[in-house]
Amino acid sequence: MTLEQLIRNHELAKTNAARSNSAEERQTHFDLVAYYAKRIRAAQSRTGRHVTEWSQDDRHEGSDR
Repeated sequence: MTLEQLIRNHELAKTNAARSNSAEERQTHFDLVAYYAKRIRAAQSRTGRHVTEWSQDDRHEGSDR
């Protein structure tokens, strides 16, 4: 999974958590938020670049792959 996909999935998990109707469903999505955050940090460590250092164009580059 690319860093871009991880970021998209992280954002989606946050949105789903906010829209959850039950505590159990919300916890599941928050678990996913933490899981994707961990994977994003690992990917950033490998590339040496943090998401906050990217330009908007960098974030979308390669999203068609």
